[in-house]
Amino acid sequence: MKKSTYYLETKLFFRNHSAWIGIVVLLLTGFAGLYFGKTFIANQKAVIKKAAVLQKKHTLENIEHFNKDIGLIFFHNKFSSANLPDQWAAFANGQRDVNPYLISVTMLALEGQLYDTDITNPVSMLLGNMDLSFVYIFLFPLVIIAFTYNLISEQRENGVWSLLKSQSNELAKVIWQKFLIRILAVFAVAFLLLVVAMIYLELPIDTTLFAVVGIIGLYLAFWFAVSIFIISLGKSSGYNASALIAIWVAICIVIPASLNLLLTQRYSVPEALQNVINQREGYHEKWDMPKDVTMKPFFEHYPQLKKYPFPADKSFSWFWYYGMQQMGDDQALKSRLTVANKLAARQQFTDIAALFFPTIQTQLAVNELAGSDLSTHLGFQQAVHDYHEQIRLHFYPAIFQEQDIASTNIKSIGLKTFKSKKVHDWSKLLPLLIWTLIFAVIAFRNLKSSALVRNTAT
Repeated sequence: MKKSTYYLETKLFFRNHSAWIGIVVLLLTGFAGLYFGKTFIANQKAVIKKAAVLQKKHTLENIEHFNKDIGLIFFHNKFSSANLPDQWAAFANGQRDVNPYLISVTMLALEGQLYDTDITNPVSMLLGNMDLSFVYIFLFPLVIIAFTYNLISEQRENGVWSLLKSQSNELAKVIWQKFLIRILAVFAVAFLLLVVAMIYLELPIDTTLFAVVGIIGLYLAFWFAVSIFIISLGKSSGYNASALIAIWVAICIVIPASLNLLLTQRYSVPEALQNVINQREGYHEKWDMPKDVTMKPFFEHYPQLKKYPFPADKSFSWFWYYGMQQMGDDQALKSRLTVANKLAARQQFTDIAALFFPTIQTQLAVNELAGSDLSTHLGFQQAVHDYHEQIRLHFYPAIFQEQDIASTNIKSIGLKTFKSKKVHDWSKLLPLLIWTLIFAVIAFRNLKSSALVRNTAT
């Protein structure tokens, strides 16, 4: 009897054209998200691969053109660092479309070079890039709403529910059967897209996969819990649809936009512009000052470089010039740390706010697992700082002693790569689970005590 009831409910569900439309829409947009996400990351990989070739080519050209002046070679020569995309970055592009993933810097002052990036069409940046995570986070909830908003109300409005109540003592089970079929249909599509993603994007079967599955599964369960909660109120189909769409608009659009505006106002970073100004003033003003003004703090910064003779009698020397560049970075240090602290405060505030808003939490968690979040970018910037410092200290002795460029290993310096380390914090699943349970328990109580499932037969 149970099998026949489930069979009948399944047949009724799939005979509805709107069910097939929802499934087809999810599949088509899911496949499109996979294609666009993979294409976007493939383009970045191609640029990184090309940059590795061009760096060595440009190094050889600089040596050929400026081989008589080692200081001039390093004035022009660039050293590139690349934030390598994780395999999951094609699944969730995150902020890789707005933050530079390839930074090429010379040995000059770093702060003025750190934020150089490609020129991008602002319209395309406004629209963003579509990936599979977008489909899971924003489109799946809409289909869940479309599948469930009239689960009971439509039959009540057609007069079918009253007849069913008079003939059955297990209306709660009838509701559960209808609901379960819709849950299985949505999760089947979600699982199918994930399997296709694993094959198409060549995703490994590891802890990241299980973490993503857990987050997405709980997120979809949350929307089903919200839907059954609205249904349990016993309102009309129009009310259910309006309420659920209003919740989707609030959670997915209004609240994230409002939080972004709040973050911009609360953690504004005027120091970003001031940072560049400080760096430029820090070395430009040294042209008109005695050399001791530059070299004294420079040797305090690098006492190990005092052993190299400084040509104080020359009007210009690369020793003094690179010291002047370093003073530019030192003068901008305070504003740089302020910017970094504010960005870290933004991330912390967002993490706390996300605990109360499942859509934001899911998006942040997936981006973090994909290595395409703000924290990863900040880690990349710090890696560029460290690499720039390493390059400076490595080649300063050769420049200050005016050695021949052949005595250095500049030709062997290639593209520096960065890849974020993943930390799987399983506790981030807890807020999603709690919100899901809250709505599910309230909905269950509403249905249990509601006249919707109370038998009226005499």
